[in-house]
Amino acid sequence: MKYNMIGYGSLMSHTSLIESCKNKRFIPVKIKNFRRIFNIQEINLKSDILNLKKEKKSKCNAVFFKVNEKELAEIKEREDWYNFEEAQVYHFKTNKNLGKAFISIDYSVLIDKKGYNPNKTYFILCREAAYHISKEFGEFWDKTTYTSKGERIDKWIRKYKEYDTIN
Repeated sequence: MKYNMIGYGSLMSHTSLIESCKNKRFIPVKIKNFRRIFNIQEINLKSDILNLKKEKKSKCNAVFFKVNEKELAEIKEREDWYNFEEAQVYHFKTNKNLGKAFISIDYSVLIDKKGYNPNKTYFILCREAAYHISKEFGEFWDKTTYTSKGERIDKWIRKYKEYDTIN
């Protein structure tokens, strides 16, 4: 059996995804009514990783790919503090409805209440994966991704140039 999956952070990176499943064909997509936000505090670190937050009229880009039962189990183990639920998926360029796919979302377990910056290594991995898909996709990622303090990444990164590896 095959399952539809969405990657909006490290799962957009083939380098990172290979830990759970190999050789996936990505389709660039958008998901609506969700905001991508660095608001999950890494255990024992004063930095954040990505999450989704339900929010009307928000949208973000991601990648759509198919997994088998074993790969889905491995992703769920890897993303163990997240809840898995389905969201409607739309093709990034055409906005064609592609159906539903699993997303990972944390509502309360590790939510950052202090406003930490993103984990630098993780941030660079995710952002470079977005720009690897295309410049347009990467710029959209910057405009639809937020820090835990609510700052949009395309503006925030001007203050944190050490996070900017995109030329």
